[in-house]
Amino acid sequence: MDPLRENAIYNERFVKVICVGAGASGILLAYKLKRSFNNYSLTIYDKNPEIGGTWYENRYPGCACDVPSHNYTYSFEPKLDFSSVYSGSKEIKSYFQGFIAKYGLQESIKTSHLITETQWDEEEGKWKVGVKDLSTGKVINDWCHILIHATGYLNKPAWPGIPGIENYKGIKLHSADYDESVSLEGKRVLLVGASSSAVQILPAIQPIVKRAKIFIRSPVWVLPDISSESGKFSPQQLQGFINNPQSVLEMRQNNERTMNSIFTMYMKGTVLQEQSKKLLTETTKKLLQDEEMERQLIPNFAVGCKRVIPSGYKYLATLKKENIDVVYGGVVSFTESGCISDNGQEHTGDVIICATGFNTSYVPSYPVIANGRNLQDEWRKSIMGYMGVGISEFPNTMTFLGPYTPVSNGPTLIAVEAQADYICSFIDRYQTEPKIHSFWPKKDACEEFKQHVASAMDKLVWTDKCRNSHNNHSVGGRVPTTWPGSTLHYLEAVREPHVEDWEIKYKGNRFSWLGDGVSQTEWDPTSDLGYYIRSADDGKPNSRRARTLAIAKTGTQPTRLLHRQEKLSGVEKPKVTSNDVPVNNGSVKSENVMKLL
Repeated sequence: MDPLRENAIYNERFVKVICVGAGASGILLAYKLKRSFNNYSLTIYDKNPEIGGTWYENRYPGCACDVPSHNYTYSFEPKLDFSSVYSGSKEIKSYFQGFIAKYGLQESIKTSHLITETQWDEEEGKWKVGVKDLSTGKVINDWCHILIHATGYLNKPAWPGIPGIENYKGIKLHSADYDESVSLEGKRVLLVGASSSAVQILPAIQPIVKRAKIFIRSPVWVLPDISSESGKFSPQQLQGFINNPQSVLEMRQNNERTMNSIFTMYMKGTVLQEQSKKLLTETTKKLLQDEEMERQLIPNFAVGCKRVIPSGYKYLATLKKENIDVVYGGVVSFTESGCISDNGQEHTGDVIICATGFNTSYVPSYPVIANGRNLQDEWRKSIMGYMGVGISEFPNTMTFLGPYTPVSNGPTLIAVEAQADYICSFIDRYQTEPKIHSFWPKKDACEEFKQHVASAMDKLVWTDKCRNSHNNHSVGGRVPTTWPGSTLHYLEAVREPHVEDWEIKYKGNRFSWLGDGVSQTEWDPTSDLGYYIRSADDGKPNSRRARTLAIAKTGTQPTRLLHRQEKLSGVEKPKVTSNDVPVNNGSVKSENVMKLL
């Protein structure tokens, strides 16, 4: 009798995946699975009525991308017709809507579905998932082999922990759940908060409000505006992008090269840190030309400790407008008519906008229970994640944008792509090794990883004297939860999973994946059964160094001066000498890549 197809090596058993969240991460997972996998089921649940995640939830006045729009895309899926350098939230959301439509991903997504509970069944090796259909109220009991959390960490509005908010009788708005039906025209507005959202809100509402008062507890570093037209592309430029996609590719590549060239700015005491601090201080002073405003608005902490905000000069200029009042301090309580600042003064207004960001505790909004442990309880005490993707000792569950993801030190979406590839590698292994029951990051690996992060953070700006989302808005608080390195560093770190950090539990003979001795190649009637015969060695390099250099296209760019950025120096580009280019330690001069291998 001939062999059976299902007995071939690495036969793909059925795998059922549930993903929580239909933002950029969940959408990408749907694409990756559809592109490469067979014999699987994917359901993406999202509590919101529309896809987009943070780009659905953030719709406050002036909300826009804070990296160049053409680079806020998946690396392989450009959008040629972004309307401006920093496009608004609706345009960003439309990009993801178009991506879903193009690749037919809608069938996997269920919006207005709220996850109420997730519980691991050890005997069955499955997650039981409780879901509430918010449109009907119906409760659904679903299950999966592998549970993916793609909720990100910017999805729970953080109202100020200040007494009296429920007593205020005016209109209360939050930047992360903004009611667009509210008109601010002619209103007196109290704007609480002075970080990324407030910097965009204030210039947007200033022309229409009667008066606005902003409460600035601590300043932020801001970058110059792109142009007086807020970076809008002209019709001629837009047509040029559409007619010449290569020009957009080159622009995207150059933007990424610039963003990836400045990581050492995030290291305390480096040349780039000092140059950026000096440059931003000088340019801010030139704009303000007011000693008191300079004293209050130029931070005394490192550049990058809080997120550096682009196009911020418009915000600084707005602070000097006639109908804008600035209170240099925080709010200690709310009243029926307004609030009281920390100097004891009472302030009244028709509308309060809390631009106080998100709950960045990483504690999930639904129970995640496995083996008698609830992740909510554990992460309230101490976060124990693994490289942005794993949860210590929680089986068959992984995260996008989990703790220790690089979210403030370079391009973010490429890190999400790297996480998608990492997650897919575990789904693939689970599917093609049928006796795998479960997998999880080992406790000792997570503990040692966190110890390394804590040690590395001593040298990085996120442990300077500022409140930020990584230290959960507490100076000297938790170990910062961003990645302790550059984005490129992260890509190299997660490119090849360290399987020794993971526990894999089998039920049955682990080598059953070998099947009956017939290969997948032999089961493909169109495959080349002699595929390994070649005229030259074009195989994958055998060392990590050589693989990394090949991926990075070494030798294709002009030699650069390491850890410097001409745009921050304020001086002419220095000449590169041979002493600036390391050799024989993993970096090389401009030889052809094949000579390196």
